[in-house]
Amino acid sequence: MLRLVLAIQVILTAGCGAWSNDDPNCIMVGSERQLLIDNMFFAESNGVTLRMHPAVKTGEKNVVRENVWESATLNWFNVMEDSGKYRMWYECYDVNGWPTGDDTSFCYAESKDGIHWDKPSLGLFAYQGSKENNILFRQIGPEGAKSRVHGTGVFKDPNAPAESRYKAVSQGIFTGEKGFETSSGGMMYNKIAGMYSADGFNWKRYPKSISDEFADSQYCGFWDSSISKYVIYGRACSFGRVIGRSESSDFSTFKPLSLVLAVDSNEFPSTQLYNPAAMKYPYAANAYFMFPSFYHIDTEKLEIHMAVSRDGVKWTWPEQDKAFIAQGEPNTFDSSSLYMGQGILRFKDELWQYYQGSPLKHNESELENLVKPGNSMTYSRVTSRLDGYVSADANDGFFITPKMIFSGNILVLNAVVRPSGSVRVGLIDENGKAVAGHSVEECEVFSGDHVRKMVMWKNDGDVSMRAGKPTQLKVEIKNASLYAFGFSKGYPYRIK
Repeated sequence: MLRLVLAIQVILTAGCGAWSNDDPNCIMVGSERQLLIDNMFFAESNGVTLRMHPAVKTGEKNVVRENVWESATLNWFNVMEDSGKYRMWYECYDVNGWPTGDDTSFCYAESKDGIHWDKPSLGLFAYQGSKENNILFRQIGPEGAKSRVHGTGVFKDPNAPAESRYKAVSQGIFTGEKGFETSSGGMMYNKIAGMYSADGFNWKRYPKSISDEFADSQYCGFWDSSISKYVIYGRACSFGRVIGRSESSDFSTFKPLSLVLAVDSNEFPSTQLYNPAAMKYPYAANAYFMFPSFYHIDTEKLEIHMAVSRDGVKWTWPEQDKAFIAQGEPNTFDSSSLYMGQGILRFKDELWQYYQGSPLKHNESELENLVKPGNSMTYSRVTSRLDGYVSADANDGFFITPKMIFSGNILVLNAVVRPSGSVRVGLIDENGKAVAGHSVEECEVFSGDHVRKMVMWKNDGDVSMRAGKPTQLKVEIKNASLYAFGFSKGYPYRIK
């Protein structure tokens, strides 16, 4: 059962996958793929549940500690596909600097296949007298704002001029600004900082904090084309270990983060949230995902869970008690503390993500433990099916969608049908009547495992007679998982 995190009204603008302004009971889906991540498409249902599909671990150790500037541990990181290659930005700590404001290196790696990652010699920063390293910088910013970076989230801005095409949000120390008084009477100056770059190598920091709020853990940001604004997610420290969100038109100034995601304290009374790892899903309409770590205070361990949203503001847990990436077996590299890296890569019909794992518990992450062999954070890859984070499942059930306005001439499904199972779809017109020739009873049985397969009715897959008209789908599911549906123009189904 879906659990609402906050009772925040969803307000979606008109367009593909949004509620129509003309008819509040009709959804404009256009020709965009639609994910079944929540109950948005369940106007009526029986016997159907939402199932979250955990990521599949590869067991790979894609990036490990190996250089002297990484001698303490690796930490927060980001990946993206960019200009025909895979790019990674990560931070690491060295033993010599620990624990000071000069203990962190912001580094770069890249890969041709997403499995083997190189740490190129960039010649940008002199570490212990040599520029033969992959360090971008150690501290950044003007006087009064110069500090290390911590918890950095990098993204590419599609609307920015060339000199600021890459942006990042992180923790920064701004001693020239008003600080926060600690319980011991001291002052802390950690606030949310912004950076920008033309190429992802040479970075500049905004001279002032972009949000006057205490910052901790990893932050993330991106340009949200649905609202034409920048959004940032991170720990909303004024509320505790929970996730907050803020938005801005220019990236340089954000209001304090508003609480958007927390753990159900009744079900998990000793659990808190760490890094958000939030993203707008790029391959379907109106879908946002977040992969925070559940921090279990009683065991001091963390694993990765998943929340979903249609607008990035109101979030639900498809299965709050089920880990998206669970802790590994005892004595493995990811047996105690797991955090999701930011970013998603696509390889054919697979989604690739990366997480960092450690055998150390949260309270064991001290230098004397970190430096021991095998205790540094390790980055590893996990895979998911395209559109395959959540599915509508049933042993023998059905659902009927709200009225929808679509464009195109075919209907395509992403589904797995298990032995003796089936999926069948029928069209319903604006008067609630089955469309002749396209009823559930006339639908050819959908079977097997297909990321994209056209629905057929007695050898006829054409649905253009309903394009632009309010139409409902009745979907019968027997021993199957339905991940997504979408209307399209022509065949095969064209993926953006």
